[in-house]
Amino acid sequence: MPHVAVIDPGTRQPELGSFNRIARAAPIAVTHHLPALFGVSSLLAEGDGLVGVIVLGSGASVHDDLAWQHDLIAWLRPRLAAGLPMLGLCYGHQLLATMLGGTVGYVRDDHEKLRGARTIVVPPDPWWGPGGAGSMVVSHREMVTSLPGSCAVLAASDAVPVEAFAHRELPVRGFQPHPEATPDFITGNQIPYDGPAHALAFGHGLVDAFVVAAAQGANATSSARASAVP
Repeated sequence: MPHVAVIDPGTRQPELGSFNRIARAAPIAVTHHLPALFGVSSLLAEGDGLVGVIVLGSGASVHDDLAWQHDLIAWLRPRLAAGLPMLGLCYGHQLLATMLGGTVGYVRDDHEKLRGARTIVVPPDPWWGPGGAGSMVVSHREMVTSLPGSCAVLAASDAVPVEAFAHRELPVRGFQPHPEATPDFITGNQIPYDGPAHALAFGHGLVDAFVVAAAQGANATSSARASAVP
């Protein structure tokens, strides 16, 4: 059965609300994995049919050098190289960028977090269509500071030079904000946000479009294989 793995590397509590929203909207099965809390055994048990990966945010830094991070990278790397569609959000964005050869550093000299919301202008993309501008929740103290030549900046802001990026050949995208954020995520992470709940739909649409694209890719592959059977 085709499915998307949502990797939730939260170090304190899982993003259950965000995962549940993604799962309800998804046209295919979605599985939930908690490597920082429980290791990567559930990822190692993933069977056939994996068509995409979403890596969510974390209280960890990509520079922490923790055992679960090494295990997660070891699981991700061959799938990244094989061209499995991947979407990184906040920590996931930074993790995929560093795996591809980019660098990550602090946003502020005092290492304090940026919390709140920023307007992000997203260009047209095969995954989500015409693009547009919308408000997205942010909560991060680090950011992608450089990308390798294999990647392109999709969005930038006055606060962050790489709000979003895409690999030029591999099906990989990353967002520094939290487009997956739900009201309980905002409350649980003590993020000052006074925008209306419906404003979160812009970010949700980007995440949902990734899942739809992964599902469509899986369906296209299945159809091609079926037509090749004599």
